[in-house]
This record gives sequence, structure tokens and C-alpha cells, in this order.
Amino acid sequence: MRARLRERVRGRELNAAVVVAAGLGVLLMLVPGLDQPLLLLASAGLLVVAGALATWLVGQRGTVEWTTSAGTPTRVRGSDRRVTALTRTIDRAVAGDAVAQQELHQTVHSVARARLTHLGLPADLDDDGTRAALGPDLTAYLASSPPRRVGTDELASFITTLEEH
Repeated sequence: MRARLRERVRGRELNAAVVVAAGLGVLLMLVPGLDQPLLLLASAGLLVVAGALATWLVGQRGTVEWTTSAGTPTRVRGSDRRVTALTRTIDRAVAGDAVAQQELHQTVHSVARARLTHLGLPADLDDDGTRAALGPDLTAYLASSPPRRVGTDELASFITTLEEH
């Protein structure tokens, strides 16, 4: 009997709990002498309904998604950590961090050297062909002994210059 009842109720626990509570309420109104025991039974039924509702809500939730307290954005699949690190370096350099400015200067210098090698030009900044390929702004930036502060627009123009040649 219990197994048949469980099979009928499975998946409709909330509906069954409401029907049982309504039946107890009707029985309490029809037989006034049973008010104390039925009131106790109705209270227990409400607890069962609350438990069934909590179980149903947890069961519908599926997987639990945890977020980090640090607020770091989730890494997109296929993204490169080197690009993320370079973005942080650029942000710090634009903000005025001297160490980040040095790292950014070395990175731009490395990319310029690789691009010049690909073009068959020497990496020497005194060479006329090298200065013509890099342009006066990028040449001045690469020649600066302590790296100067560079803005995002100026950095974007450097990258464009390196991409175009």
C-alpha cells in the first residue's frame, strides 16, 4: 500500500500536501470534538508541506554555481592568459606604474624587433630604413632611455604602425 501511494505522489508532492491539509481542515470543521488532536496533526502536516516544498525547490535548482568572493571575471574558454596579463600591464602603465611602463616598453621593443626582422631591416634605431618603417613617434618611444608614459591612443597607433609594415 505504501509503495503504491508513493508511486502516485512521486513528482506531485506539493499537490498531495495541499490535498492532505485541505482534508484535515474539512475534517476539523465537521467534527468539533477532534479539534485538539487534528490541530496538532495539521501543524505536523504544515511542517511536512514546508519540507516537501524545500525539497522540491532544491531538486529544481540543478547544479550549484559558486562565485568567487574576489570578483574576478570568469575566464572565457579559448582566451589566452598572456593577453590578459598584457592587458593588465597596459592598464597599470597607463595609470603611471613605472614597472609596468618598463615591461610595456620591453614588449613593444620586442614586437618591433620581430617585425623589423621579418621585413629584413636591422633592429638598429639609427638606421634610416628602420626609422622610416617605425615612424618618428614609435622610434622616439623605443629610443627613450627611461620609458616615458604612453597613452592608450598612442599605444594603439604604435600597434597600427607595426601591423601595417
